Amino acid sequence: MRVLLVVDRAKDGPGIWAMVWTSADDDPRLLESKHFLGMAALQVWLAGIATRYGRSNITVDWTTSLKSDDQLAAAVRAGVDAS
Repeated sequence: MRVLLVVDRAKDGPGIWAMVWTSADDDPRLLESKHFLGMAALQVWLAGIATRYGRSNITVDWTTSLKSDDQLAAAVRAGVDAS
């Protein structure tokens, strides 16, 4: 199953939001959503996502804010082997 990974810093407070959506359908569905207070917890979750869906099946939504956040972008790249 192909999925879309969306990761961004929380806008209304501390932490990071990450969501996994179906990407093959015309009507995407949210599969998982999680809020993290730290980078380490996000990295553990990303490793689980990569294992569950397969790294080659994950497309990252490289938003402008994600691209401009070097630390967060590096964690996403490392977690799912994305470029």
